[in-house]
Amino acid sequence: MKNREYCNSCYLAFRWIPKQDICWSEAWKPVYPVLDKDDQTSVETYHEVEEFIENYLKSSIDNETGILLSGGIDSAILASFLPENTKAYTIKFIAKGAIDESIIASQYAKKNKLDHKVVTVTWKDYLRYMPVLMRNKKAPLHAVEVGLYKAARQANKDGISKLVIGNGADSTFGGMDKLLSKDWNFDEFVKRYSFIMPNEALVNPVSILDIYEEYKEGNNKIDYISFLKYTHGLGVVQAFDNAIRSADCKTIEPYEHLKLETPLDLNRIRNGEPKYILYELFRKRYPDMMEVKKIPFARPMDQWLKDWSGPRRSEFLQGCIGKMTGDQKYLVYTLEMFLNLIDEKGELTNE
Repeated sequence: MKNREYCNSCYLAFRWIPKQDICWSEAWKPVYPVLDKDDQTSVETYHEVEEFIENYLKSSIDNETGILLSGGIDSAILASFLPENTKAYTIKFIAKGAIDESIIASQYAKKNKLDHKVVTVTWKDYLRYMPVLMRNKKAPLHAVEVGLYKAARQANKDGISKLVIGNGADSTFGGMDKLLSKDWNFDEFVKRYSFIMPNEALVNPVSILDIYEEYKEGNNKIDYISFLKYTHGLGVVQAFDNAIRSADCKTIEPYEHLKLETPLDLNRIRNGEPKYILYELFRKRYPDMMEVKKIPFARPMDQWLKDWSGPRRSEFLQGCIGKMTGDQKYLVYTLEMFLNLIDEKGELTNE
């Protein structure tokens, strides 16, 4: 069903359109990956996770398989199961003050004797690749997609057709500790999670509460853990799938095939142990390396969009980006570029 205003509001709030029957137009229906929620193995201990990953990768990889290796523990664990000389790719964003994950990633690669390559990503890469990725996805982008796409393009040039990625670890094993920091009520969680409330950026905002209400429980409560696993998690899967598929590669995602047998131990997470099961596995696989706390896949949008004056299209409130973070500005920037593509008005340039 066509509903442009609803799509605009959903994208700003969630970074994707969780309802697959809603689209901007008949020609611009978002492309979603095919997922089977029943194709998941229950695990309870790090030993079970280790056994699953080992068996899953043995049956999935071949000599055309590489890995996207970040500075975090999720991909580091996966890297420890791969054969020597497997090609590993780390994304490095080029901007003043940008987080450089390649330093730690190179240590993982060295320990596992992987063939490591650093792929640099600039704002010019975003301007170059955003239109093609939007056309393939039929939707505006998550901020990770351009970096992933450039890395996957390099992998494809190197003869790689499959990439092992760490998707699903955060949403399954309790990596989003800030969003798990308390037992939110419904209204609190809506305000805390929504990336941009539609009424703060759009002239004609549409309520997106129906997405949250699928997880609403009695007494103004919300099952935020399931929300993060599915509504949040599937949006990330869509982004990774579009970026990597657009570069003619396939994804291998072991964590997406796992589910916890027992509820998350929120006390451990709230006392400084996010992803406690995976950290136990990391310590076993890397006994001689200092454990690394979560490193976000941080894009330097604050730097890249600091001089952007804001959207020009009539759908947006004038001056709406004034108090926004760089990541929020990116959502507005990307949505405007996408709407321009739909209307064939050309593409934006960064002023």
